[in-house]
Amino acid sequence: MPFAASTAEGAAAIRAAGTTERDPRLRGPDRLAARFVGSRLKPTALVKVPLLRRLAPRLAERLVPGSYWFELARVKHMDALLREALAAGTRQLVILGAGFDTRAYRFADQLAGVATFEVDHPITASIKRARVEELFGRLPAHVRYVELDFNGGDLTGALRAAGYRQDLPAFVIWSGVTAYLEPLGVDAVLRWFAGSAPGSSIVFDYAYREAVEGDDSFHGAAELRRRVAQGGEPLRFGIPRGTGARFVGERGLELLSDLPPDELRARYLVGSDGRLGGSPYGFVSIAHARVA
Repeated sequence: MPFAASTAEGAAAIRAAGTTERDPRLRGPDRLAARFVGSRLKPTALVKVPLLRRLAPRLAERLVPGSYWFELARVKHMDALLREALAAGTRQLVILGAGFDTRAYRFADQLAGVATFEVDHPITASIKRARVEELFGRLPAHVRYVELDFNGGDLTGALRAAGYRQDLPAFVIWSGVTAYLEPLGVDAVLRWFAGSAPGSSIVFDYAYREAVEGDDSFHGAAELRRRVAQGGEPLRFGIPRGTGARFVGERGLELLSDLPPDELRARYLVGSDGRLGGSPYGFVSIAHARVA
């Protein structure tokens, strides 16, 4: 399996493991994730067996500290922003680097009448479509699958061909992608989004440039950098810590929120008893920006 698809499956396995948290304040919401994980003999297949699913967080945290808890916080935060966008009347949903993201299916009822576009590399996209057909018997009518390589691909043309309308408000989710792109690829996506209709917003996570460039003082940075480099997809892009507002502003956007690790931890990873469940990556923030 290509690295991008393997990474997508790993993230899905972590989300599946998150649904086993006993504390409802910590429990992950992605109850479809386990169904998107393949059954081949490898560590991610643990989540296919309910009794073994609880082992996945320990395995993930041993391999890359912070990975389990960050994924748990990220899915909750992006789900919350999607609900807000739908309540505000967004007409289009775009999931960039969709991987094995399940929102188009978990939120299917709320997405009735909302054009939903899943954009990903052709190889990963073909695997995703096959699994969707296997799980649901057909491809959902409200989802449009768009194949694109973000490093050099024509996002505007690909979306337009799939029926995307630049004049209608859209909510864009860009999860787990920017760190693996060249800076020009990140710029191209954000400049495309800056031309969206008023009321549009985008949520994306990003690594701190300091960690990308080798600062190992951040929780989980050394382990993740080493693991992805071994997989042939090293970290390539980051934003200097504390400069998110300036970064998006230079690309025609207005920052609505930028949650660093400590805020993600306080908002999503504190249990019902007031105790911390765990710590996310120490070098990744989640930004939410709108058309200026």
